[in-house]
Amino acid sequence: MHYMLCKESHWTKTLQKELIADFSKSNQTVGELPLIKIPCDVDLKDKYIAFSTTCLPNAFEITADSISQQTKKISENFIDQIPNNIKINFHVFGLTDKYGVLETGRAEIIKEKIFSVLKKKKINCQSKQFDRSCGFLQILILADRSMAISFITANEMDNYRSVISPFVGGFNNVADDKHAPSRAFKKIVEAQAILGEAILPNETLVDLGACPGGWSYIARKNGAHVIAIDRSPLDANLMDDSKVKFIKTDAFKYKATENVDWVVSDIICAPERILELINYWVLGKNCRRFIFTIKFQGQRDYGVLKKFKKIAAECEFRVVLKQLNANKNEVTIMGAM
Repeated sequence: MHYMLCKESHWTKTLQKELIADFSKSNQTVGELPLIKIPCDVDLKDKYIAFSTTCLPNAFEITADSISQQTKKISENFIDQIPNNIKINFHVFGLTDKYGVLETGRAEIIKEKIFSVLKKKKINCQSKQFDRSCGFLQILILADRSMAISFITANEMDNYRSVISPFVGGFNNVADDKHAPSRAFKKIVEAQAILGEAILPNETLVDLGACPGGWSYIARKNGAHVIAIDRSPLDANLMDDSKVKFIKTDAFKYKATENVDWVVSDIICAPERILELINYWVLGKNCRRFIFTIKFQGQRDYGVLKKFKKIAAECEFRVVLKQLNANKNEVTIMGAM
């Protein structure tokens, strides 16, 4: 089975509807958890599941047992198949309806034991810094102590880029920053990590609908030059920043006048307006990387996601479409050349 996590349990019905609409396959929830199982005959390679925070593709299921017996089964069914002397990403976590994603308790013990087995094979485990050039071993421990184990080879990682997450269990809580002009800054911080692309010093970033400047603030914190587009001014500190160029105009009418490394947008607007931005900036190849928030009014706009998924599948960018932990009734589409 494929195990798909969503942000919180109240999003499971939305995720179920999305999966049925895309794959016409039945799926099932797992108790009260924010978790859905779908059959492995659904091909998730190069697919886009907007309301799933992360996924364990082609997971092998292990029934509840002692830790030693479960470790043995994991070794026999997975670790023995992993080549020696390589580096992999390695996440172990529990999932409960009360506490959500947990890396402590049984998960911590299992991780230590599996780590010892991997070490004997001279497999270097990446548990903190996520490396997309390496394979990915995930172990999910459920409330009844049964498990789901998934391994993605290094060659498959790019195919699953939009359904997996660099965060354990797909969960992340960006640290607060009291200097940021708005809490929306958390979205662009999380999006960079999920995309695997950082805003770099001296790059040029266009922030569409920038006011009050939460995303521009992060770009400047990273050392980039910012072109901020809005009808209203930004936070005073950003307006006084010599590396922030503020242009008072309509974000949907602005056209690039120089090479743009990043274009980002957290504009409050109908999803169809974001399609307009994608048509110019992404399909028109007027940027090298992009991050756009797609905001919904209730559930009525979810059907438009099919248009975004079609563009993601056909454009020349490596695209990720995902609901961030920092998103509300919205998802984020991002990509890089």
